Amino acid sequence: MITLEKDTVDPQTDQELRAFTMKHVEIYNKHDATALAELFTEDAVMVAPEGLILGRQAIEKKYAGDFQQWHPTNYIVKVDQVNAIGNNAWKVGEWSCILQTQDGPFPIKGYYAAILVHEGDAWKECMSSYNIAPPAETK
Repeated sequence: MITLEKDTVDPQTDQELRAFTMKHVEIYNKHDATALAELFTEDAVMVAPEGLILGRQAIEKKYAGDFQQWHPTNYIVKVDQVNAIGNNAWKVGEWSCILQTQDGPFPIKGYYAAILVHEGDAWKECMSSYNIAPPAETK
């Protein structure tokens, strides 16, 4: 059995990962797929609702397609928890944005988890997973 030990990160690492997340949000809201992909390791894995996306190039292609098809706006990410795994870290939280559809704006939201590693002096995501939560029922 593999046990993932949960260690609280030091305040500096917590701050760095929250800044990394804000950089991710800023780049996403600019629809810059290339700059967004640079936040991932070369061999990163993304688990998305449409399946596995393997490698930085495939992740860039996925984001470029999403931006072209949906023109998302108001992308927001909330970091709920940051924890250490040795010298690396993981974070979990919530996200939301608004897609532009033929029927008008369509808000979506979900949850994410990511494992981050150091490459040189920079944090990079090596594994990212997210879902799209079902819309709330309206009465």
